[in-house]
Amino acid sequence: MKKIFRNTIFSILTIIFVAFSPWITEGVAENRAISAFENKQKGVMDGCGFNCEGCGVIKSTKVAFGYRVEIEYACGLLEADLKEYHQYKTLFVSFLGTVH
Repeated sequence: MKKIFRNTIFSILTIIFVAFSPWITEGVAENRAISAFENKQKGVMDGCGFNCEGCGVIKSTKVAFGYRVEIEYACGLLEADLKEYHQYKTLFVSFLGTVH
């Protein structure tokens, strides 16, 4: 009985620790989100990017099991300077460091 109780407590504490994921900081989450987005655009001739005014990370929010990172970007060479053509995307950086 003590072994089951001890294993249950250990499992609950592990889940709580992973949910807070202190090793994923705001800076790490933002860098991972930017890198993942840029990696998807590699090799695309006229792809999307952050080379525009106001583009990049807009907001980062700590959530259970990671961070939610909102980014602003523009696509195409002509559209990069026009604010009305900017697009927004929300990415989730998990406690494992993966971006979804």
